[in-house]
Amino acid sequence: MNLRGAKPVSDNRVKDSITKLDPVKDLYNPKLPQEFKYEFVDWILSSEFNFIKGTEEFSNISLCNGTVQAFDHFHYKHKEKRFRFFKGEFMYHQACLKNGSRFEWLNDLPLKEGDALILSVPFSDKGIQHPATDMLLLNAEQFNIPVLLDFAYYPCTKNINLDLSKYPAVETITFSISKAFYGAEFLRVGVRLQRENADDGIDVFNSVDMHNRIDLSIASSLIKTFSVDWNWKTYTNAYNQVCEEKNLSPTDCIMFGLGGSEYKEYNRGGTVNRVCISDLIGEKINDNSK
Repeated sequence: MNLRGAKPVSDNRVKDSITKLDPVKDLYNPKLPQEFKYEFVDWILSSEFNFIKGTEEFSNISLCNGTVQAFDHFHYKHKEKRFRFFKGEFMYHQACLKNGSRFEWLNDLPLKEGDALILSVPFSDKGIQHPATDMLLLNAEQFNIPVLLDFAYYPCTKNINLDLSKYPAVETITFSISKAFYGAEFLRVGVRLQRENADDGIDVFNSVDMHNRIDLSIASSLIKTFSVDWNWKTYTNAYNQVCEEKNLSPTDCIMFGLGGSEYKEYNRGGTVNRVCISDLIGEKINDNSK
């Protein structure tokens, strides 16, 4: 069983729900993209377990190809800057920036003017809101550093508490449905929120309706059927059982437990050994666990 990476809990109930859909009906529905992006933001903000304030300041809402398309445009916009992120952050950034761009680990050097900051919320490597989040965002304001916050894991997480109105340096926030539901990782549906229209590729992409309406139709049905807190409301007991059985420390992200030295092969460059237990939870809830 693959305990690496980050993937949704393999819940057959979600799979059955998706396979019964008829998304082709929305292929000729021109209203779907516009309707979906606002429904998605409302869905995100409806969480009982997480609290984000200040999203109304991010009035430019665009659909994107997962969160990675938002990353690409942030990388390109600030290509002259030095990118900063923690060890254990999503490896995509390092892979993109190694060819001609500059980056330094936040673990090694403090922020300074001329940097651009990327931070996942919850932090990708630990499955919790990084304890340095507030300090980093305040420093970013002090040094005029643009910030992208990656909320890809948000629908699988609890205990996120962030008031974005306090941090004007945050330029971009981006969400995805990929980690929320079994199979949704193949839809590549994401949403980018920015304080203003940058008139970049994503904004143009949206203005001329270059959307995959089939994928949007499935994603729309998912957020109408399942709450943004579905993962923790549904899998808490199974999650705790798996962590106890596998000797893992729990996190705030349903996909991850943190292991000791016996899990050192899962270390991603940071200070912890992150183990993806989505399939193990799936075994329990699908009555396959022995």
